[in-house]
Amino acid sequence: MYRKLYLFCLSALLILSASTGFAQRGKSEFALGYGRFSSFQFANRPPYNTSNGTFSLTYRYYVSKDVTVGLTFAQERISNWAGFATFAPEVTVKYLDTKDTYRRIRLYGSVSYGITALTDRTTGPGQYDESGAKPWGFHCSPIGIRMGHQFAWFMELGYGYKGIFHGGVAWRFPKHWASREVDGTEGK
Repeated sequence: MYRKLYLFCLSALLILSASTGFAQRGKSEFALGYGRFSSFQFANRPPYNTSNGTFSLTYRYYVSKDVTVGLTFAQERISNWAGFATFAPEVTVKYLDTKDTYRRIRLYGSVSYGITALTDRTTGPGQYDESGAKPWGFHCSPIGIRMGHQFAWFMELGYGYKGIFHGGVAWRFPKHWASREVDGTEGK
């Protein structure tokens, strides 16, 4: 069942991005983030909650000026319990955008749900191996702030696989790259 859910979410994301890919050229970004205090840390008590934090890589596509869809890969290792790798489609909605000012500030909220691959590190004689795909890949950030234009930093407050505090850097592709590749003016 989880495999079917994952394939459905991935297919929907690919179809959505392929159908609007040519109409919204140049409105994509990559974000690299780091988070602390994820939901996986709260699942167990000490000593099974010693984490190195959550590292994430997100691709976002701007469907409109207010909404993005994307895909996130996040990885967290809890040293004496398990490793988690999450693949989750993500939707972001902006509340406020000061794009015409010198310092652009964008306030937004996001939600994502996907599949988490668990790698159990506590298996031994007489213990059950819990490794495999799990439906635990949920994250909700009702408050997010992005500061900058093409290159920006961001900070989010939320709960889920990315952590309560999640921040990093984002880079939005310039619009003119896509138009140069299509009309043949690249390098001129």
